[in-house]
Amino acid sequence: MTVSESPPTLVSLLPSARELAQALALLQEREALSLPLIDARATATLLDACERLTYRAARPLVGPAGQEVRQDFELSMDIGPDDPIRQLAAALTVLTTEARALLPQDPVPEGLVFNDLIVQRYVAGSAGITPHRDHLRYRGIVVLVTLLGRSELLLCDDRAGSNPRGFPMAPGVATLMLAPGYGGGNRRPFHCVAKLSEPRVSLGLRHDTRPAS
Repeated sequence: MTVSESPPTLVSLLPSARELAQALALLQEREALSLPLIDARATATLLDACERLTYRAARPLVGPAGQEVRQDFELSMDIGPDDPIRQLAAALTVLTTEARALLPQDPVPEGLVFNDLIVQRYVAGSAGITPHRDHLRYRGIVVLVTLLGRSELLLCDDRAGSNPRGFPMAPGVATLMLAPGYGGGNRRPFHCVAKLSEPRVSLGLRHDTRPAS
């Protein structure tokens, strides 16, 4: 199947290619933005799929000295080939390809396939994850889809969390964030999720340039 073909999916996406193209045009100047991605039915389907996964606790402290990142959530990457989560990733890959074709200049000319998927599950009162940057291997766009819980993605200037800017995250909403290579740039924003007052389940979709490693 080529990316121009629409994959069979239980998960339909809310934005049209033109609406997503408008969001992608804004992304370069804003670094991140939030927009409705899936309806309540698709959100429930994906949340049910997440409940069937096997989770492990994230390592509470990662990174070298002076660059430590604290984490307080469970995660799963054991997502089967026919899982609705993979169907979402395939549908979003197709829609993003169509949206990029509508722009005067493709911001990700090397291509974009959401081939790295992770589910993160937080309990109420979780400390979340402290300011960090995604790995350089992730390129183009990072998409975070909220299935349960309301919170904010905070972009900041450094690991200390300076100058935080909030982007709303709510069920059915996708938060898009720049990754290296977007628009020919190399921006990799510091970001965090903190002070969660209610349970949260989210999907992370990324284009991994080294998926086999």
